[in-house]
Amino acid sequence: MSVEGATAVVVGAGYPGKRPIYERMVELDARVVIVDEAGHWSERLVEDGVASSWISAPITGDADADAAAVVDALAAAGVRPDAVLSFWETRVPVATRAAAALGVPGNPIEAVDVARSKLRTREASERVGLPTPRSQRVQSLDELYAAAAEIGFPAVIKPEFGASAVGCVRVDSLESLPNIYWVVRQELETTHVVDLRAGNDLVAEEYLDGVEFDVDLILDDGECAFSSVSQNWPTAEPSFQETGLHCPPDHSARAVRRLVELSVQTVQAFGFVRGVLHVEGKCTAKGPRIVEVNARMGGGRIHQIVEAVWGVDLIEAHLRAALGLPQELAPSRKPRCAVAHSIVYAPASGRLAALPLNDVTSDIDFGPFVEASARVGQEVDGPDRVFSTELAEVYVGAKNLRGARSLVADVLRDPPVVVPV
Repeated sequence: MSVEGATAVVVGAGYPGKRPIYERMVELDARVVIVDEAGHWSERLVEDGVASSWISAPITGDADADAAAVVDALAAAGVRPDAVLSFWETRVPVATRAAAALGVPGNPIEAVDVARSKLRTREASERVGLPTPRSQRVQSLDELYAAAAEIGFPAVIKPEFGASAVGCVRVDSLESLPNIYWVVRQELETTHVVDLRAGNDLVAEEYLDGVEFDVDLILDDGECAFSSVSQNWPTAEPSFQETGLHCPPDHSARAVRRLVELSVQTVQAFGFVRGVLHVEGKCTAKGPRIVEVNARMGGGRIHQIVEAVWGVDLIEAHLRAALGLPQELAPSRKPRCAVAHSIVYAPASGRLAALPLNDVTSDIDFGPFVEASARVGQEVDGPDRVFSTELAEVYVGAKNLRGARSLVADVLRDPPVVVPV
């Protein structure tokens, strides 16, 4: 078995920004088959020559039923996969079950399910004796009061099956609980970012201080074959909307190393044995703590960042793992460059009147990538509504971190203009 000519079934193509992943799989000479819901944007990837075929299967949110539907759809189409995988958070449990049913390599279903649920992540971590923030499931405002009384303040409320920090917010007092609870519920009811068909319960948990990091791991036969760490910029609290990151980190090397060690211990304790995993954690005053474990490759351009900085292709690594192939990694011993990523949000509620994004030139072959996600004239939410509207993302690479930060600042030197409605 090799990557060349292998039939790789992708369950759930995700948002259009994931298209470069599937293009890269084609460059690796894999035959890409996509299974998704009827009417999904990814259907056009066949016409574009990216996917060899596209198959429709219903998605209900029940991973067992959805995996059975995927297996049936593949059989009806006469597709015999060599690998079944997903790069989309909500479809990883489905892909894992389908892989098991079809007898192709994958991680244990239980490990993936533990990672998918924020509450089960905490319970499993505590069960094996790892340092774990206090956490409780919340299904009503009364339960939130009870959980907050036990956990204390500040605390964090988040959806159990969330992603991309949607609906995550800090709470500081009993008095603020009713308003925060309904703000979060409304955010989850109106979001187009997160699919909550797996469940819409909330989790209340202990607030973690310190600096947050993304730890991208490659597991090979149960051992960590590679790790990359990106340092997150301070979030826009009381929401936890991400504001950016840089790679490599410039935090204490010892503290970062301890966080990587805890990340590896955690995923091994959960039962993961292969593939690319994305762990989020913090270096706190009490030591390293895990925020969440994602049984997939990180989103956005993280695969491009890791390849630019370390020379490691996460897409190829994930595909090789899904095929049951050993990893063939040759990471750079030192960072080859630095990358900075900034996310711009609306500074106030109103109508977006201007979104100036200036041109810059990078001194390396990485970016700048400037992606506007809002249009001039659009009504936007500012911090006064807790969850602000994202306006744009900027990725810039440079020879060193100072240069990358400077280039990002140049792109964003003129602030967005929002006028009252």
